[in-house]
Amino acid sequence: MAVPFPPTPAGRFGPVCAALLVVALAGCAGDPGAGTTTAPGTSPSAASAAGGTTSAQTGTAAPATPDASSAPSGNDVAPYDDTSTRDAAGSFGTTQRLDGSLEAVVEGPRPATTGERPVRAAPGTPVQVFTLTLTNTGSTPVDAVPWSFPVAVAGGEPAVPVFDESLGVPMETFPTIAPGESASLDVAFSAAHGTELAVRVFATTTPDHYVEFTD
Repeated sequence: MAVPFPPTPAGRFGPVCAALLVVALAGCAGDPGAGTTTAPGTSPSAASAAGGTTSAQTGTAAPATPDASSAPSGNDVAPYDDTSTRDAAGSFGTTQRLDGSLEAVVEGPRPATTGERPVRAAPGTPVQVFTLTLTNTGSTPVDAVPWSFPVAVAGGEPAVPVFDESLGVPMETFPTIAPGESASLDVAFSAAHGTELAVRVFATTTPDHYVEFTD
């Protein structure tokens, strides 16, 4: 299944929506042949990011340019550096509390090599595989999907996550976990065998906090 991306906080779109409203009102009241209208205080680049530049002559909108990201696709909110807070740290195989309801254990690494049809890696790429297990210690079910995207860091740099059915690492997420129940998810990262990786477990709803597992 496709890996879901965390929702972008709604507050980030507030100024953009306001700019769009001003543009729309100005367009209705102004001369249709006067050209493009930009909201006061809004730069041309901001108008393009809000949805492209409108041409009064053609009635078409120029496509917006996607934002570039230095983070690997699929880990855009991952806590790679010191801007995020490490709430706890432990060794692989030990239990660490994530929040009031969930505990986590990360086991591994298991060195492996990708097969013929990996995703986000070439065939024959060395990877390290980990098993992340979550346990619901609370009294109500927990939607564990936001915890499905741990990251691995080597020397402060993120390792690219890899999916490979032949390694038992498909594109999937955690289910809703009932009270007292556990669920496991295998994850793999592109890294040479022997590379020391630190695995960070966090919820995509609060990516500024994480729990770290190391050797």
